[in-house]
Amino acid sequence: METRSAGSLIARLIKANLYQKYLEERSFLRAQILKKGSQPIMDYYDDIYTGNITVGTPGQSFAVVLDTGSSNLWVIDTHCETEACKGPPGSFFTRHKFNTTASSTFSMGNNTITLEYGSGWCFGMLAMDTVSFAGKLIKYHLTS
Repeated sequence: METRSAGSLIARLIKANLYQKYLEERSFLRAQILKKGSQPIMDYYDDIYTGNITVGTPGQSFAVVLDTGSSNLWVIDTHCETEACKGPPGSFFTRHKFNTTASSTFSMGNNTITLEYGSGWCFGMLAMDTVSFAGKLIKYHLTS
């Protein structure tokens, strides 16, 4: 699988002279989220490595973080409208979302899952669909 570095978001924001605005907006949004009693997902916005995959039939492309500390694959559904699903606050990036209705091989499960990480958590429904990476197609991989 070809990998690439997404580079440091902080370095890109500093170069574009947007880092201070980003910090102010991030602090404001985090304060708003905390007022509602929920815990935001913490992003560290530093250097990460991504790989390209497709999910579904026809394949929908995603650049996913190659996380060696987890065996889970999850993608954001088009129905998710939370701040965490929109993209990092103030980063001017948006997250690609999976359109389940556009995949002829998508199968919704009946179980929910909560995945906890050192810096946050995610919640979703277990489902199955095809996943392709590194030139290999895995049929009906369990995803959330």
